[in-house]
Amino acid sequence: MAPFEITVYSKRTEYLAGLYAGLFELCAAGEVVLDFSVQRPSPAYEAMPTVLRMAVTASGRRLEICFDTEDWRRIASPEDLRTADVYFKRGYHAPSVAQLEPDLRSKVAPMDLQFACSSRNESWLQNVRDVAAMQIAGGRLRANPLKALKRIAAFPVRRALKAFGGHPLHLPLYIDEFEASPYAPAEPRIYYRTRVYGPDDAPDNFRLGRMDEVNEIRANTVRALRAHFGERFIGGLRHSDYARRTYPDCLYRGDPGLYGHVALTRHCLVAVNTAGLHDSTSWKMAEYMAASRCIVSERPFYASVAPLVEGKHYLPFSTPEDCVAACQRLLDEPKTARAMRVENFAYYAAYVRPDQVVRNCLRTAFDRSVLAASRNEPAVGGTLLLDAPGNA
Repeated sequence: MAPFEITVYSKRTEYLAGLYAGLFELCAAGEVVLDFSVQRPSPAYEAMPTVLRMAVTASGRRLEICFDTEDWRRIASPEDLRTADVYFKRGYHAPSVAQLEPDLRSKVAPMDLQFACSSRNESWLQNVRDVAAMQIAGGRLRANPLKALKRIAAFPVRRALKAFGGHPLHLPLYIDEFEASPYAPAEPRIYYRTRVYGPDDAPDNFRLGRMDEVNEIRANTVRALRAHFGERFIGGLRHSDYARRTYPDCLYRGDPGLYGHVALTRHCLVAVNTAGLHDSTSWKMAEYMAASRCIVSERPFYASVAPLVEGKHYLPFSTPEDCVAACQRLLDEPKTARAMRVENFAYYAAYVRPDQVVRNCLRTAFDRSVLAASRNEPAVGGTLLLDAPGNA
């Protein structure tokens, strides 16, 4: 297939960083040609930090593709679902999708795990074009030219600081900084660092009781791991006013920051993951796979492009005691641990690495388009370009 021609409706947020990293990786590999648009595909697009939309052309067919990276089952942008040809959903929940109208339901497809990162292959020119498009589209260049120009110029400055060993704010780590070979040595330790939520963080969930449940599971898991493994456990709760008031015995000593978190992930053999407020699978799961860690996790609630298999990609737990037992098993069984590390890095390379996430989604979108066209279903068939080569 000829390279994909992609026009991104420019929007930079932390939630979309992995998608952007994947696009720049594919562009450097010659698989896509990138452009950036000041147009807004829907009225609410600017206000939705978890949604990225792009127009993609390949083999004479043009598709509007939407990525919804929100970490729970609801459709973040019903308007984009109606107007896009394919809608990739991070928190893909088949029973929820089944409740949609048939013509909308057929557009929704799962996307795999993701994490916030950046690409070394993003050029200065690409960044300036993208950020400038954002500033123009949002009206910020006209409203406050000086502030907008500072934002446009910020990326080269941050990239230069990073090149000289700095840790600039608002620049995610490069993809390869998360990665580690499954054959690299790892310390026989367990890592689990997480947060708890206060009433001000998500009041709706607090009233429903889900926040209390999540907080208790996390705090009790920290307590159990610390009590059983002692110094072989590295972790605890991130500091916040609520955590200090409510769970003072579970706090992590100090604040390693993002760089320290990634270093600890790559240092410890076993990494623990718990579900989020909306049963979400956290970015940590993807980070652990990039680092080829052994994973002990609550069972994933949402569907992945390829299933995560118990015993192969992770050991499941539902109570703190189960978590301790699973971690101990991985420390006691080096053969099991080695096999899981290899499987997790292979899964990461095939489905989770940002370029693979975008590549797999593009292929899925156009495969669905071709299938729909063969069935004469224009609702998901995209737009046939009559002036394209081969389409007389």
